[in-house]
Amino acid sequence: MTRGVAPGLGLTTEEGAALEAHLSSLAPLSSRTWKALLALGQRRRLAKGGCFTRPGAPASHFAVVLSGLLRHYYVDARGKESVKAFRGPLDVSAPYAELILRRPSRTYIEALTRTELLVFRFDDFEALARDSVELQRLARRFGEVHFVQKEQREYEFLMLSAEERYRQFCARMPELLQHIPQHQVASYIGITPVALSRIRARSRRP
Repeated sequence: MTRGVAPGLGLTTEEGAALEAHLSSLAPLSSRTWKALLALGQRRRLAKGGCFTRPGAPASHFAVVLSGLLRHYYVDARGKESVKAFRGPLDVSAPYAELILRRPSRTYIEALTRTELLVFRFDDFEALARDSVELQRLARRFGEVHFVQKEQREYEFLMLSAEERYRQFCARMPELLQHIPQHQVASYIGITPVALSRIRARSRRP
């Protein structure tokens, strides 16, 4: 059972328990640290199509997804979208590089469904972590997880076929596939929508 949530934060018991269990799996937190961390968070709801951040906006916050689904993507000068990542429940979402470098965001982060976030100001987290070995360990583990995800994505692009990349993607987030348009899936795995249609057709053959 969760050890409680910050006053006024609005987390349900289930959300608090799931978040605490997830964070504890990365780096155990004492009751005092857990409460201090939650006190920094602010709940935010995004309607489908709403943006957590967009290019040019200050990169000053990160969020934990409580429910729903986010898409990270870029748009080039010709208006072409390139999908960078999807973030589901208990994932951390932010324009990471810009947040660390303290530069304006280059990334669109958009809700593909109604999405509930727990949002933290990066500077507030850093100030709290300055005197907390527990939070420093948690931040390091977040960085390690993100690094492994990036390495895996690079490996898939360099070593796997488009069909293998599609299968890997489906295996990673099967419960969220119904919310992701096929052209966005195609962009994420680096192929055209037509090529994805052919892969899907082959996979349905007996």
